[in-house]
Amino acid sequence: MSFVRVNTGEVEVGQPVPWALYDDRKQLLFARGVVVETESQKKALIERGLFRKLPVNDTRLNTESGDKPADNLCAFDDIKLDIGDTLQLQSQGEGPQSRFYVRLIGYLKGRSIIVTTPTQDGKVLLMREGQGFVVRMFSGKSVYAFGTSIHKVANVPFPHLHLNYPGQVRGLVVRRGARARVNLIAAVVGADGRSHAASLVDLSTGGAMLTARLPMGARDDRLLLKFRVVVNEIEEYLSIPAVLKSVHAGAASEGDSPLINHGVQFEELPHNQQVVLSAFVYRVLFEETAEG
Repeated sequence: MSFVRVNTGEVEVGQPVPWALYDDRKQLLFARGVVVETESQKKALIERGLFRKLPVNDTRLNTESGDKPADNLCAFDDIKLDIGDTLQLQSQGEGPQSRFYVRLIGYLKGRSIIVTTPTQDGKVLLMREGQGFVVRMFSGKSVYAFGTSIHKVANVPFPHLHLNYPGQVRGLVVRRGARARVNLIAAVVGADGRSHAASLVDLSTGGAMLTARLPMGARDDRLLLKFRVVVNEIEEYLSIPAVLKSVHAGAASEGDSPLINHGVQFEELPHNQQVVLSAFVYRVLFEETAEG
């Protein structure tokens, strides 16, 4: 996989970064969409060495090393998507403008898949027949991808596209416990009732890793994590009981004291919060995979 260095002009303070970001060892730092909050944070990242992946030119899917998903081939109609589900279209150009999100309208097996026409800033984008894309989608606990092209551009009764029906779709099953790289602010209530500020750096449906300036408790202490996620453009606030499983000092940045890493295991959640957490984790994993 090829990487290219990110220049200072490509990162805007206060704006979501349009790619997953990696350090000089090609280790994932942030998932796509993280916001660089200050000029000093931006300067530190650029000086440290910041990289992004070059876009792919085929339908292969990848994940960061660790617990890799299981790869399989299937038919499009086996995925059992629902009308209105989100699909990502990625053209072969570089940059965020090469990726568009559309909604599934319907499909006819062996003929075409019908999706909404991509828009940008509320305006319908110009699409041409024969234009090629890699399509990615998420369903259940799997990420799917296939190559296709536009069969027909239609504007009546509303703008929509007919995509050529794929012969096969490649799927990756996200294994239980797969962790999504995140950068979320969290408030943590310790066993003693004290509140702590922390950062979530990875997250799964069953646990997380947090960093903080000071230890937030001892092994087997019970904590309460509170943090905000965005799912389908809707802000959701989660309040998750957890058990502290590990506490250890991380690597220190130059001139800074080391942050304390806290590994936690989530306790049983209400169904509605479990649904939100799962949707968020799998969406981040989808975005990481789409960057692969």
